[in-house]
Amino acid sequence: MATVPTPAPIDGAAPLSGGALAYLVFTLTMSHSMAAMAMMTLPAVAPLVASEYAVDASLVGYHISIVSLGLIISLVSVGNLSRRVGAARAAQIGHGLVAVGTVLTLLPWIGFLLPGALVIGIGFGLLAPAASALLVRFTPPQRRNLMFSIQQTSVPMGGMLSALVGPAIALHFGWRAAGLVALVMLGVAVALLQAGRRGWDDDRDPRQPVLAARLLDGLADNWREPRLRRLSLTGLAFCWAQFCVATFTVVACVVALDLSLVTAGLVMMTVQLTNAAGRMVAGWVADRIGSAVRVMSAVAWVMFGTSVVFLSLGPNWSLPMVFGLFIVLGIASGAWAGILMADVGHHAPPGRVAAVISGTLLYVNIGKFIGPAIFALLYALTHDYGIAFASLTGPALLAIVCLKQAERRHARDTPGP
Repeated sequence: MATVPTPAPIDGAAPLSGGALAYLVFTLTMSHSMAAMAMMTLPAVAPLVASEYAVDASLVGYHISIVSLGLIISLVSVGNLSRRVGAARAAQIGHGLVAVGTVLTLLPWIGFLLPGALVIGIGFGLLAPAASALLVRFTPPQRRNLMFSIQQTSVPMGGMLSALVGPAIALHFGWRAAGLVALVMLGVAVALLQAGRRGWDDDRDPRQPVLAARLLDGLADNWREPRLRRLSLTGLAFCWAQFCVATFTVVACVVALDLSLVTAGLVMMTVQLTNAAGRMVAGWVADRIGSAVRVMSAVAWVMFGTSVVFLSLGPNWSLPMVFGLFIVLGIASGAWAGILMADVGHHAPPGRVAAVISGTLLYVNIGKFIGPAIFALLYALTHDYGIAFASLTGPALLAIVCLKQAERRHARDTPGP
């Protein structure tokens, strides 16, 4: 096997090792997963929320879309906050805003759900740039894909926690009790970050402005560079599919497959658990073969094929078939996150890693914004979750095309032996 060259350090990284690196990655993963749990608690108990407010449970897709709108607002307006106050402090502020948004969603009026989702999104949008900035500075370059992938297990882990805790608590104590548990976990996240903040935030610069001077620079900068454009559109496509799976698995299992809320939550928990494992395997394989693009291409094809199978979704599906197909679709739509961010950071211009990653995250969250909304619209038009899930062939094809183009350009630009 050919030796994979060790990547060069990026953006002035000062690598940690041993326990210091382990605590950094643990804290970034666990704190982000607790925020993701808060974000995904409402979708996990959507049938009960819909019953209380007398609306269709498929409308939960618009909740995630509003969260994503908040994420986009955060990324385009205050993406420089990590430079001003330090990345760990920015993450703490993000968790605080997620907590405020969660409180709003728990208030007993349906009108609070959308502003609550917006505030959750604004807070959640601070977390990924902050975590990426810390990983870029402190992760050894030769372990970049794996460390980013471990940290990116936070979102499926949060989804797993919400699927495990939310329905069980909601059935016994009401759906708002699940939100209260999420608030406690957000407090734990802030405490974990505080323990390491002094050393992690030693690069903060109080002279930096908090608000961006030009709101759409991140989108434009990534669009101008061909490889970054293709990677950003790939992230948009994968996130579109990932959050459709995360948002609608429980609802589809209850409505289309006539499973209980607890069983549907167990399906969702298993999907998120295997999703997290898939991210770590994808990171290890990408480091091993020296190509994140090839790994993402493979999982995009799996996503395309599995989405086609969902055309037959119905009560005739056996329980093992339900678990198996949702697991495969969950892994295929979720394995991309860590390796894509690591590849974007690797190809960013010197000194521009954080800005370029923020630009990529804008595209990613556009996918998170439009995906669940389109899914909910398709269900409203067809009343068929099978057709709605089969529509994920669209983002799968977008990812396949972008990755093929990125691989061809890389082959042209790489000198021969």
